[in-house]
Amino acid sequence: MAQASNLPARNVKGNVSPQEKILYVANKLGISSLKYMQGTTRCVYDQSVTAAANHTLFEGSAGRDFPLTNLGANGNQFQVDEALLIEQIGFFVPDAADGQNFARDTTNSFIFDLIIGNKTVMKDVAVETSGQQAFYNDGGAASKVITLEGVGILIPPQVEFKLNVRPCVTKGRAASSIRVGAYLYGTGVLLNFNTSI
Repeated sequence: MAQASNLPARNVKGNVSPQEKILYVANKLGISSLKYMQGTTRCVYDQSVTAAANHTLFEGSAGRDFPLTNLGANGNQFQVDEALLIEQIGFFVPDAADGQNFARDTTNSFIFDLIIGNKTVMKDVAVETSGQQAFYNDGGAASKVITLEGVGILIPPQVEFKLNVRPCVTKGRAASSIRVGAYLYGTGVLLNFNTSI
């Protein structure tokens, strides 16, 4: 059976690896240099330490210092020849305005949109303590981590990204005004002229 031309090639086991997806998307975007960069595992996070019913995370992160975010001066876009293939998205609740401690949260759920560039690539995704049907949840009583099925979503170099997050009370779905943080975890690419992924 012929493979569809708009899909990345499959490996021996029939699955697309994160590296293959990164190179496939980079090729479609005309970014030929990513294959010469350093592969890595990467986790970026941001948090809003002001209680609110709506949060936009990662946007404006260049104006926040560590430990509120681990993104540097470039903020919510990666440098030339850097990228992140998101494989997990996790949420947490800072218990103080300094962003250094986290509360064990068992009463809130989160509904979010992931926006990369000017495209909403995930819309109205619910993250529940008890899990959900489309995504794997690690099952902990206060867990708010989802693992993206398949091969994840790529944030390419120099493209802004953000999460719009709406916390709600799990029972009854009323809006919840709380602090919120999130991290994006997965396979990354770092600028390196000596190593290929």
